[in-house]
Amino acid sequence: MEKERFTMLLLEPGEIFFEDYSVQMRAIEPLFPEQREWIDGRLKLCSKSLVFVNNDFIQPLIKIQLKETISVEQYNSEDNIEGCNNMLNIQCKQYVEMLEKNVLAPYKFIHKNATFQFCFNYAKIENCLPQMLQLLRAATLPTAEQNAMIMTIVHSRQSRVSFDTSWLEDLYETVVLEIQANKVLPLVVNPGRVLLTTSRLYFQPYNNMDQHPVLKIQLKDISSIIQRRFLLRQVGLEIKWQKQPDGKIEYLFLSLNNQSDRDELHRKLLDQSAVSLETVPQNQMTMRWQNGSLSNYDYLLYINSLADRTFHDLTQYPVIPWIIKDYTSATLDLDNPDIYRDLSKPIGALEPTRLERLKERYSEMLEPKFLYGSHYSAPGFVLFYLVRKYPQYMLCLQNGRFDHPDRMFNRYYN
Repeated sequence: MEKERFTMLLLEPGEIFFEDYSVQMRAIEPLFPEQREWIDGRLKLCSKSLVFVNNDFIQPLIKIQLKETISVEQYNSEDNIEGCNNMLNIQCKQYVEMLEKNVLAPYKFIHKNATFQFCFNYAKIENCLPQMLQLLRAATLPTAEQNAMIMTIVHSRQSRVSFDTSWLEDLYETVVLEIQANKVLPLVVNPGRVLLTTSRLYFQPYNNMDQHPVLKIQLKDISSIIQRRFLLRQVGLEIKWQKQPDGKIEYLFLSLNNQSDRDELHRKLLDQSAVSLETVPQNQMTMRWQNGSLSNYDYLLYINSLADRTFHDLTQYPVIPWIIKDYTSATLDLDNPDIYRDLSKPIGALEPTRLERLKERYSEMLEPKFLYGSHYSAPGFVLFYLVRKYPQYMLCLQNGRFDHPDRMFNRYYN
């Protein structure tokens, strides 16, 4: 687990984390004596939820979804922490417990009315409450209208923020372009500001989610800049560079507001004299593979990259063809053609009985007819195979639950 327990994967896919506050919290209802004590932690303000992160790693994180919230109001009472005048009262119909004992496991949904009190240690309640109430109003709207209102709030907040130039590495750097962009990771989009100078590319997120306040990339270390799609729009830009001094290969996948912004950033990056990209023609890459100097895996990743596929986006995750049909032999003779599947057919047509059922269903359908009901590259199918490596992705996609055990991936033969 990470040292910081809170990640954006604990939120809904695409949900935005705005900021956090140092607080003390106690639960009033349900009334348990041990919960009446004030607990130190941090309160995360997100676009669709509030998350309390207990400083004690043994205790669970508590997520209060705004759609399940009854009221958010300032609390005034004599039963206060001494000297604390910044108290918030939150009533909800249910809440979620996550990462209890710091173990990644299905979330616990507590379906009962509860009241939580928060004492803000430093922030002023009058500065925090209006933002929360605005997001609470958005949570009462239908999904499309809620998302539209959230985006209006996001744009309003972002328009008031510019890049903090005190983070510039070199006094003599010249600013070339400043623009809004989103850092894209699987199931996560984190907005921020991109600043391009004559020697570096900077990304400053609007929140404090990342380990470092500002990501700094030296232009001379960049080896690849690829224009990509994101959510079927030509707004993505993937940057590959070699991190110094360890030489580790790193990637940054950005999505811009529109194609013109993306194209402008791409063009101005290429215009910088410090940028020197590794360019190998496609026919040379094919020749390297044919000569054995490039592995099958690396060549397949290269082909996937040409097809706009990237590990940073589960909707266009790299596709590796499955070619083996012998699952029982202790060893495989790669020169034996009988171990390979029929590559003239898709996976769904390899098993005759299943194919006949699909054809029968197809013949009974109304127009428009289809043979396969889902795409092989959808996030759910990708995580079907990766759930053991990335269980946190599955919990995020499935709203805090793993899939039904009978549908879990157990062995290739099935």
